Amino acid sequence: MHKADIITIEKMTTQHHSDSPMYLADLARHDLNALVTLHALLETRSVTRAAQRLNLSQPAVSRTLARLRQSFDDPLFVRTHRGLRPTARAEALGPPLARLLNELGALLAPPKFDRASTSRRFQLATTDYGMHTFLAPQWQTLKAQAPHLRLDVQGYSGSIEQQLDEGGPELALCVPGERVPASVHGREIGSDYFVCMMREDHPLASRGGLTLEAFLEADHQLISMGGDDRGAVDLALAKQGLTRQVSLRQPHFLASFSVTQHSDLLLCVPGCLASSVLGHWPLALRRLPLDVAPFSYWLVWHERHHADAGHRWLRQTLYHGLEVRYRELSQQLLRVAD
Repeated sequence: MHKADIITIEKMTTQHHSDSPMYLADLARHDLNALVTLHALLETRSVTRAAQRLNLSQPAVSRTLARLRQSFDDPLFVRTHRGLRPTARAEALGPPLARLLNELGALLAPPKFDRASTSRRFQLATTDYGMHTFLAPQWQTLKAQAPHLRLDVQGYSGSIEQQLDEGGPELALCVPGERVPASVHGREIGSDYFVCMMREDHPLASRGGLTLEAFLEADHQLISMGGDDRGAVDLALAKQGLTRQVSLRQPHFLASFSVTQHSDLLLCVPGCLASSVLGHWPLALRRLPLDVAPFSYWLVWHERHHADAGHRWLRQTLYHGLEVRYRELSQQLLRVAD
């Protein structure tokens, strides 16, 4: 066993309770490193070879053997012309000691993750728009690699980063806010910008570009998950001292396309989302006649899941697929946007 595998136990002051096993207090007074040395001596029957196996000096092993003899009140080994010969007590200690060290090694080793056999359930948070636009195309890839995988997709509102920090879902596809806790990790997928959509036979669809004047005169639909009266487009207009007419406000991204198809309402949505529904609804897409700040999509997770083998597989697989999907949608958006 390598020196790095040697188990260390920190001595601590133990308060005895009536319901606490007394052996725990006794165990805390012993150096479990010495048991690793004893195991090496039993296998090699040599102080020199045991020292080499443990990457320790020969005197260090000899000192540990002296402590072991004192702890067990037994010589443990006697010297012969063929090397060390274990006493009856040492021979009896051999099998249970090997089992103990194997169990401790398994306990300390990182947990293994077998994607082909796992039936683990993961929790992921996103919007209906994130699910439709980015995550739905990833499902078959995930199931091909992990046939028994289970995935719980949850909606969210407010600060998803705060929810992750407070023990919420394991992973989220989102647009991060300004204040992200230090305990939240993430990888950027790509940036996006808002575009305007309308039904194909809308009076403004027959024109070339969409002017700011026509945009302000039209009636609008606002998607507001948190119930806000203004979105990113309204904030951009406000910087110019302008406002638009919003007659319908609702929280559902996908339902908004059905409303747009059957009305004269204009709809401002992220470009990747717009690109993903073209061909599904008879809608036209136009660039906005004003500057609205771009934003980025991120895959985020909490520190407590960062080293988890299964979680690492899930987020790496998802990230690769999301990045490919983002490029597809972005390239299609460039082709169809005026």
